[in-house]
Amino acid sequence: MVALQALPRVPRSSDRVVAGVAGGWADRWGVEPTVVRAAIGLLTLAGGIGAVLYGVAALASAPAARNNPERLRRATNHRRHLAIACGTGAILVAARAMGLWPGDGIMFPAAAAAVGTAAAWMHGVVPKATSSNAWLPRFVQIVAGVTLLGAGVISLANRTGGLANVGTSTSAIAVVVGGLAMFGAPAFGRVLRSLDDERAMRIREDERASVAAHLHDSVLQSLVLMQRSDDPRRMASLARRQERELRAWLYDTQLVGEPASLHAAIEALAIEIETDHDVRVEAVVVGDQPLDAESRALVAAIREALVNAARHADVDQVDVFVEADDTELTGFVRDTGCGFDRAQIPADRRGISDSIVARVQRAGGTAVLTSKPGAGTEVELRVPRRAS
Repeated sequence: MVALQALPRVPRSSDRVVAGVAGGWADRWGVEPTVVRAAIGLLTLAGGIGAVLYGVAALASAPAARNNPERLRRATNHRRHLAIACGTGAILVAARAMGLWPGDGIMFPAAAAAVGTAAAWMHGVVPKATSSNAWLPRFVQIVAGVTLLGAGVISLANRTGGLANVGTSTSAIAVVVGGLAMFGAPAFGRVLRSLDDERAMRIREDERASVAAHLHDSVLQSLVLMQRSDDPRRMASLARRQERELRAWLYDTQLVGEPASLHAAIEALAIEIETDHDVRVEAVVVGDQPLDAESRALVAAIREALVNAARHADVDQVDVFVEADDTELTGFVRDTGCGFDRAQIPADRRGISDSIVARVQRAGGTAVLTSKPGAGTEVELRVPRRAS
């Protein structure tokens, strides 16, 4: 067991029917997963050899990486399909010689059903024809596979009560249902794989958007402040502060003196904006709660709205109102400055869409921005409060 654990482990696949073990080894070998599943199912009828091999393969595999939606699968090699078929046949011959054989009347139809299922789901077995009839080879392959599967199922049903009595024979019903399940299992596995891939892609996109928003709010804003400053000491101070904040974010540590509540975070934010941008921030906070993911998202969105107002509104004061009630966190940022037309914002300027709107939406809330040229700007943020 120790030696088995020391070997490199094959990651399981999201293209799974049970646990993804067969799909993982198929990806490793560059073969169709249905071929591996058909071989295991057929060998299981011969004294449970397939179940033993599946257990060994499961011990030599590892759970699939959740954060990697790309499937590390080699190009399909049809010579390996032939190798798997030959290896399965050799094991069946040995099982027959050892007495692990349920009978020719069961194994031959089961083999036909297994080969038919694998053939129907394999891609690229026959060369592609011209564009006018490119569908024909694949159609012939599917028909041949379904025919073999049907022949095997019918033969097994006749041995277990007769196809004519399939409605009254429990064994015949089980055979027919098993044949349909055998044919539909690959489709079920591929549906699961597509759902897992979609979920992983969505998680990756959310993480990418979160990282982009954080870098926009921290590193890019600090670079802008450094460009506008002529004081070397202030530039060095900004660089050191940004380095500390970035290290704390990368390694998930808390800075000494970092606010632990919503009220304290808004007060610290007001002081930071006044210091960096030389604009007065009038902040009113009603209610309080410890900082969590939702309240941090609200504070970060308010920060971006304040930075935008300080840089572009041409005002001396910005008003902030934050309320934490039993079910919702609410924030308002208002200025009486020059305002703007959101439709005129260039596509590469994504501070509002990414750092305010998308950030609040990822926290389950909403963000509404109201602005007109010459009439000031108001940003309304609402985030559901986490149930205690």
